Amino acid sequence: MSTEPADAAVAGTAAAEPSAAPPVPTAAPAPAPPLGVPPLGVLDLIKAGGEPTRARRRFGAGALFLTAVLAGPVVGAAVGYAIQSSRPPTPLPKITAPRLSYSAERVDPEALAAAGPPPLAIDGDLRRLLIERPSGSTALSVGDGDGWLSPADRAEAFDDSVREFTGMLEDGFRRAATVRWSSGDDSFRVSLIQYNQDSVAKTITGAVPHSTTDMVVSKIPGNTDSYLMTSKKTYNYARSTETYYYGEALARKGTVLMTVQVFAKNPVDRAQLEDIAKRQWEKLA
Repeated sequence: MSTEPADAAVAGTAAAEPSAAPPVPTAAPAPAPPLGVPPLGVLDLIKAGGEPTRARRRFGAGALFLTAVLAGPVVGAAVGYAIQSSRPPTPLPKITAPRLSYSAERVDPEALAAAGPPPLAIDGDLRRLLIERPSGSTALSVGDGDGWLSPADRAEAFDDSVREFTGMLEDGFRRAATVRWSSGDDSFRVSLIQYNQDSVAKTITGAVPHSTTDMVVSKIPGNTDSYLMTSKKTYNYARSTETYYYGEALARKGTVLMTVQVFAKNPVDRAQLEDIAKRQWEKLA
């Protein structure tokens, strides 16, 4: 049995265990140099008599291109100015204006009007230019009964009313006046149709039937810009089974197309048609 005190035993046990390592002291950070004082390496270089080297800046392709763009116009303007200034000055021509001249003679208004373009040959009320229906004939109403013929009224006289109506509008239709009568079994219609100036030239050509193989075609005596046609066979009235022989005379005066139409039970009398066309043309001309 041990005679050592308990404290000694405890102390011996503590001495047998390894002691912990002491903490390593942390070095304090070096103080920053004061403002305005160069770093130590640079300071030593200056004391030794040397100069610190600076890194060179390199200009990229974009900077060179921008410099060329900005300097090009300036250099070009300077060179152009130098060339132009070395040339002798060229005197400018005098500014002159033509003198206004007036005729010494007085102008005749009638001669001046005759020398200019003629006015529209036909204007005003077209109904006054229509011939009177023959005595003993029966008047037939057309349209609203006032003597004027609308595009719709004229188109109703044809088989293809829609096509005729559209064609008149495309041809520059302006207005139309007509007189209509019947004598025996025959009916007559005389019309004056006015078109626009730009499209009147083709109206008489468009009024001629596409096929004249069944027609006897000639001219109105004394008028080369005309047609006189009589049919060899019968036709049917629009939307009807009743038949008729057809005759028509066409002529143009300025912007007005003259038409004389005959619807007969028997073959059309060409002499009668020619007489009506001549009388209407003389009144129109």
